[in-house]
Amino acid sequence: MISTKQLMSEIVNSLRNVIAPAIDEPYPKAQAYMAAVILEFVSRQVEERADIEQQKDAALDALFDDLVNLADISRFGGGQAEGEMRLGHLIQWLYEQRGRLGEAAFAAANQRIRRTLRLMLDQELKIAKAD
Repeated sequence: MISTKQLMSEIVNSLRNVIAPAIDEPYPKAQAYMAAVILEFVSRQVEERADIEQQKDAALDALFDDLVNLADISRFGGGQAEGEMRLGHLIQWLYEQRGRLGEAAFAAANQRIRRTLRLMLDQELKIAKAD
């Protein structure tokens, strides 16, 4: 995924080097250049939130650790996939094995996965607090 700062930098460059020069009217041209200046200022204020990915990874690690305690679910290997891809494989495997696992084990694993998905969604929806 492209970082926020890199994305904003690309938009600023497009405004300055592509969009503004293509505009003939002086007022809209000046507005395009000003938008680039303002966006450049805003991009310097943006702080990348590395903690969000760390929290999501921690939630996934806790999920897989908890599922080891469920006897039938512990058989899920997950292959070489990591993170969210492994979670996707787990969900698919869980539904494929539902009949063999029994409703109690399936429901327990399903509820635990839903809690993890909720935690991950909460991390995605975090908004940096203003100082």
